Amino acid sequence: MSRNDKFPKRSLMGQIPLEEEFTGMNAFRSVFYRLLHSAARYLPMFPSWRVSIHRLRGVSIGKSVFIGSDVFIDNTFPDCIIIEDYVTIISRSFVIGHSFVPLHLERVLSRQGPSKQGVRLRKGCYIGAQSVILPGVTVGQCSVVGAGSVVTGDIADFSMAAGSPARVIKQFDPKDIRYDRLV
Repeated sequence: MSRNDKFPKRSLMGQIPLEEEFTGMNAFRSVFYRLLHSAARYLPMFPSWRVSIHRLRGVSIGKSVFIGSDVFIDNTFPDCIIIEDYVTIISRSFVIGHSFVPLHLERVLSRQGPSKQGVRLRKGCYIGAQSVILPGVTVGQCSVVGAGSVVTGDIADFSMAAGSPARVIKQFDPKDIRYDRLV
C-alpha cells in the first residue's frame, strides 16, 4: 500500500466535508457573516451594537441581552443559537451550536457530516468569562455558569454550575431573583 492510498489528496476543507450550504452564492454569504462576526468580536463598540450584528448574522436574540467583547457565537450555523431575554455573556466565551465529524473518524464517532444541535440560553442566565457552551445544551432560566466552565450538558433553571465539565454546585430559590432589577 502506497502513502497515497493511506492519505488521499487533501481538499480545501481538510478532513471536514464541504456542505451544500457553503457552495456557490452561499459561500459569499458565509464570508460576509464571518466578517460581521469578526467585527462584533474584536472592534470596540457598545454591547447593543454587538447584539445587532449577531441578529443580522441570524442568531435569535431577545431583549436586553449583554454580549461582551471577544465572544464567539457559532460561525457556521448562527441560526441554531437562541439567546432569550436578559441573558449576559461575558468576554471570551464560546457558544457553539454544531459539530463536524472528520471524514476519517466517521466510524469511530458513529456519525457523519455536520450535527446542527443548537444551543438555548434561557431568560436571565449568566455565562461567566471564558466559558464554553457546547452543541445541544440548554442553560436554564436565571442560571449561572462559572468563569472558565465547559458546559457539555443541560443546566437546570435557578442553578449555578462550574468546572470542566460543568456540574451544578448550587441550586437557589426563584424568589432570590430580583426581577424588578431587569432593564
